[in-house]
Amino acid sequence: MQWRLPIIVQIVPGALFLFFMLFQPESPRWLVERGRYEEAAAALGYIASKNQDDAAVVLTLSEIRADFIGKHKLPLLTQFRKMGESKIILLRCIIPSIATFFQQWSGTNAINYYAPQIFAGLGFSSVSLELFATGIYGVVKFVMTLITLAFVIESWGRKRTLIYGGLAQGLMMLWIGGYAGAHPNQGVVAGTYVSVVAVYLFGISFCLGWGFTPLVLGSEVAPGHLRTAVMSLATANTWLFTYVIAQVTPIMLDHITYGTYLVFGVASFIMAVWVYIFIPETTGYPLEDIKYLFERDIIIRSLEDAPLGRIFLGKRRAVPVEELKAADTLPVNSPKEISEESRLEDASAQSHSLRGSNSQRWEDPLII
Repeated sequence: MQWRLPIIVQIVPGALFLFFMLFQPESPRWLVERGRYEEAAAALGYIASKNQDDAAVVLTLSEIRADFIGKHKLPLLTQFRKMGESKIILLRCIIPSIATFFQQWSGTNAINYYAPQIFAGLGFSSVSLELFATGIYGVVKFVMTLITLAFVIESWGRKRTLIYGGLAQGLMMLWIGGYAGAHPNQGVVAGTYVSVVAVYLFGISFCLGWGFTPLVLGSEVAPGHLRTAVMSLATANTWLFTYVIAQVTPIMLDHITYGTYLVFGVASFIMAVWVYIFIPETTGYPLEDIKYLFERDIIIRSLEDAPLGRIFLGKRRAVPVEELKAADTLPVNSPKEISEESRLEDASAQSHSLRGSNSQRWEDPLII
């Protein structure tokens, strides 16, 4: 049972997740993409705790449907091809993969996989003490994960969690690297315990920022009709560099020793700067409005959303999303709207079957 029990314990969260997912509604956007508008309205009403005929639910459904005009059920290969259809689309498609790349170069999996060796390098000589410290590290990360998902990621926003998390984990890595370089093979002294605390603080910082926010940010930034392909690339990127880090970490620890931590620390600062300058805040925006964040003034908007970022802008300001959205909205009964409606009716007749008279109000194509 010495090796079986840890594996069995890891099955429990997955089993609980599978069980509770049975009671969750399908994503409204997934339902809209497949023409199941009545179910999408019901899901939106459930999420918003409102009746599906509520004006806010009807408006949200209309916006989702407009975003999927002509983009229903794109094959996966078509999604990959459409990633390059414009510079803005390409930018939104590569951000999730860049974020997951940075996530792995934070050094989190280096600690996850080689924590006993790392604690031994900090001065612990007892195997049981190394394993105990490793176990505490896992408990700390588990607790911080719950806190982050429950309270932090929505209250702080995506951008601040990534910036603060990146800076904090970078500082912890620099401390660990500096201590390991200044006190090699010294044994347990007062600084050893400070460095162990730094490892734990690194785990806390990672959970607050780069542990989960990259996947949330990536799924929000990715265009809705290409999200499957975009997030599959980001996930593949995660596992690719998980493997890379697992392979290079022992080599780095053998050849550059304390420099390993300095590499991860510098990488953490770089990723924080990347988010500060190039990533606008997505919290609070509907998924259908995310595209406006990347249409114009991306760097200006990103600095506006960054802590103290406006001091670099002077009087310059990005065009508000509301203005961009209003300019993109077609006037009622415009010729372009009538033409688009006609085209969509033909496409809808070929792609989706009607679900009866009760769902007719959802089946008529909407342009907003």
